[in-house]
Amino acid sequence: MMMKRGYLILPSLLFQCLVLMGQENPDQFPEAGAREENYVMRITARVIDEEGNPMAEVPVRIGIHNVNDFRDQYNDFLGKTNEIGKFSAEGIGRGLAKIDVQKEGYYLSRKTVTCYEGNEEQIRKAGRYSPWNPTIDVMIKKIGKPVPMIVRRGNRCRSWVEPNADQLEKELGWDLVEGDWVAPHGRGKMTDLIFRFESSYTDESNKMAKVNIRFANPNDGLVSIKELKGEESRLKYPREAPLQGYENKNIELVSKVFEDWRKLKNRPQAYLLRIRTQKDVAGNIVSALYGKITKPYRLFPPAISYRLPTLNFDYYLNPTPNDRNLEYDQRTNLAPEADRGLTWPP
Repeated sequence: MMMKRGYLILPSLLFQCLVLMGQENPDQFPEAGAREENYVMRITARVIDEEGNPMAEVPVRIGIHNVNDFRDQYNDFLGKTNEIGKFSAEGIGRGLAKIDVQKEGYYLSRKTVTCYEGNEEQIRKAGRYSPWNPTIDVMIKKIGKPVPMIVRRGNRCRSWVEPNADQLEKELGWDLVEGDWVAPHGRGKMTDLIFRFESSYTDESNKMAKVNIRFANPNDGLVSIKELKGEESRLKYPREAPLQGYENKNIELVSKVFEDWRKLKNRPQAYLLRIRTQKDVAGNIVSALYGKITKPYRLFPPAISYRLPTLNFDYYLNPTPNDRNLEYDQRTNLAPEADRGLTWPP
């Protein structure tokens, strides 16, 4: 096992052991209050495959956060898992650690771990963080057969639906392939979704946005994903869409304040999507496009600087009919307006 030696500043007050998975920016750690004391922590990573089986001889990096003694802020411990899939690290630190696991032929997996339990006096007496040596499961996923997809995420692609004042309280079609309103309001050619927006603004304390979303095709629909398996993997979402189980139902959202979508209760983690579905007389699917919505619909109310509602949802769409593969190749974004310099997760 290789390591860098050093010390670490410790955070304060009440602590608990917390594992943060699948962060948008996994390089960022929670802020910890600067303190004079340094304490030791120990954690064990257990690497498992998608079936939950332990994996031996897998390279692991455990970085213990140390802002004082390391330029990159981490005391790194490098090694491989043993026959039961485990690798441990112990060092002086701030009670924060990052676990990176990457094996040839697999996607990178990353988990951030913080261990704070008890109060300041208890930690000082023990001279170490608690819980001591928790075992943290880290799932890694094989790289399958990634394919080019239409990917719209963030501000640089058309994952934002922004009606103008004349479009409020009207049903308007949206083309998911083109990422735009259907003509004559935009360059869209086929209606996949129908939006109807309502909005009002008096002041910052009296504002409202409402949107109704439905599919134009009665055979299209969504599969809700309530829980993600192995979300610490760069391949966070299912790699294949199911053939059946899609629900075609109206979605209505109302927003009066800016809300962090990650904190909303009972909200799906993601959706799997089927659009442009064609069936034969027997009800069998002849043709369809499949995709995934990785950030479910987020509605933003009007504001003092922008008096209209805004809807955002990030999505991946496989443009090949009947291909249910949702594993993006991370290089070939087929969205015509895409920034070629951006690399989105698979």
